[in-house]
Amino acid sequence: MNNNKWLFFFSDIQPRRHAVIRQVLSNKRTVSSLYWGMQYHILDWLNVEPELDEKQFDLQIDNLCEKGCLATTSKGLILSASGIIQKKDYQKKSYVITEPSLFQHINEKQWLELLPLLIQVISELSYHNHRYYVVGSSIRAQFFFKNWYQNIANKNELANSLKQLLKLFLGRFPQEQSNIFMALFSGHETIGKTAEQVATMLPRFSHEDVISLWRDLSMQFAFFLLESDSIFRQLVVPLSTMEKLSKSALITYQLFNDDLSIEQIAEKRRLRVSTIKEHLLESAILREDFVYHRIITADDYSIMTSTLTGKAIDWDYKQLDDHIEFFKFRLFQIERSKKIE
Repeated sequence: MNNNKWLFFFSDIQPRRHAVIRQVLSNKRTVSSLYWGMQYHILDWLNVEPELDEKQFDLQIDNLCEKGCLATTSKGLILSASGIIQKKDYQKKSYVITEPSLFQHINEKQWLELLPLLIQVISELSYHNHRYYVVGSSIRAQFFFKNWYQNIANKNELANSLKQLLKLFLGRFPQEQSNIFMALFSGHETIGKTAEQVATMLPRFSHEDVISLWRDLSMQFAFFLLESDSIFRQLVVPLSTMEKLSKSALITYQLFNDDLSIEQIAEKRRLRVSTIKEHLLESAILREDFVYHRIITADDYSIMTSTLTGKAIDWDYKQLDDHIEFFKFRLFQIERSKKIE
């Protein structure tokens, strides 16, 4: 793997902690990782690398430091002059996922099992072929697809409908990218190529580039189907959610919006007050409709506005001399950071 891909998440101005980047990419959510991910403007990348190996990632970052691409500061790592060049070179020569935010909303693992099955079955259907070996997919994917397929009354239009949808979808992308995407699927008398085979045929694309393109376009196609009124939409609906919050945080946030106090929510949910506060911080970070003044009073605002100056990211809680609890301070920081954006 090209370690330079991680340079994409660093800045030549803002020091960044690589542990935060790792946690965001692998969807390891803590209030701290979400907060700093917001400050680094990388929250769109939540869950893009769910199987990221911690030790391997840290070694790769160490390697970038040894190569002089990243420089160490007291607040984190920053791109060096060489790192800036390498980052630009990577972005120019490599395929970078263009719609990372979709990985929070579509179950990638299940969709990437289902999509090749969909393409193959509909392709074989168009040739009236009922004897073939299905592409490698889990029993779960096969059962899910079969249940959807058997409930379709008129199957004669499936092939033409899918063909038109793919044509419309792929028309958004350069021809070369569309060809790579479709080359990976199996169909009637066609065996899908591996990423290695495609990369060998197109030297400009590495194995890693092909995989990234496949994942990116697959997730975009899922979202494309979600926005359509076709029969295929029902394949994606069970695998999708537009909610960014974790299930537990969402329950807390809904109760908060029902005008329950933090203490009432904690009692109702049988959770610690500190846990409820963490849920609310997550809600403030990930949602745009958080009502800050339900927690931060006018007096709180007055104290913090007059005491804290400069950029919100640089504020020091110690400046408040314990006049405001840290929970309110962090909420105020989040609110002001978003207003600046």
